[in-house]
Amino acid sequence: MRPRIKLTNRLWTACIAAGMVASLPAIATPLAQPPAVQSGATAMDPHGDYVESKGARIWYASIGTGTPVVLLHGGLTSSRSWDAQVPALLAAGHRVILIDSRGHGRSTMGPLPLRYDLLAEDVLAVLDHLHLARPAVIGWSDGAIVALLVTIRAPERLSAVYAFGANMDKASVRPNAGDAPILATVAPRLVADYAARSPDPGGFGRLQQAVRAMQASQEDIGPEQLRRIRTRVTIAGSEDDEFILPAHFRALAQAIPSARLELFPAAGHFIPWQNPAVFNRSLLRFLDGTGSGHPRRAPLRR
Repeated sequence: MRPRIKLTNRLWTACIAAGMVASLPAIATPLAQPPAVQSGATAMDPHGDYVESKGARIWYASIGTGTPVVLLHGGLTSSRSWDAQVPALLAAGHRVILIDSRGHGRSTMGPLPLRYDLLAEDVLAVLDHLHLARPAVIGWSDGAIVALLVTIRAPERLSAVYAFGANMDKASVRPNAGDAPILATVAPRLVADYAARSPDPGGFGRLQQAVRAMQASQEDIGPEQLRRIRTRVTIAGSEDDEFILPAHFRALAQAIPSARLELFPAAGHFIPWQNPAVFNRSLLRFLDGTGSGHPRRAPLRR
């Protein structure tokens, strides 16, 4: 249900070139930048392990101690997309669990077609392996869709869900979203990240095709299903999201009885990279329970 990222020949060449270097190019923006990629195991690039799930090896890492928080990244990215969030979560006393979605990052694709419900099963497999009892889950974009599907399927497994940039039906995607100018700066970063971590470094094109097929085949999740969610939920989005119509975020929050709405003004789909200070404040309010009960617009301060 994400917009298809269309790469022109010129942009594809740039992506391949970016994938040949060790560090990821930052997004060209005057807002705060994510930290540069570092080599070796760090708090943001840790040594992890694997869980077998439905024919695939799903990479995960557990960092720190305290209340567990599971981070689910978006389509065509990896757990490294959370580089600007992990230090803030660790400093606040949380145990951070990173997962590379099937076919993304260090995880293998396996023999089955990519599907959102399959990604949700993979998340549950990691929770089972780690014996995690009711962690909070934070999802971004496709990861937010997966987080909501997990709580629909297994509401007893999660304590809370923060879903940023999710769309649960195809009608919520902006017309011509795949032509958004931001993709010209994001796409090289995606290819470089994939090439640096994947067990199939040259397979980004195949991953892109698999994600497109997943998006095209995903069934819409309607109000009737959303009304069954009782987990504490924050539906978060940006008022200038390049891909999703902001009215959809409002509709999701209204449909989920336990949901709270968080809208970031003058921000887009990549605010976790572009302005992590603002985004992280919202996450920490959510995790400590102070961001519950009333819809709000997040102030865009630095």
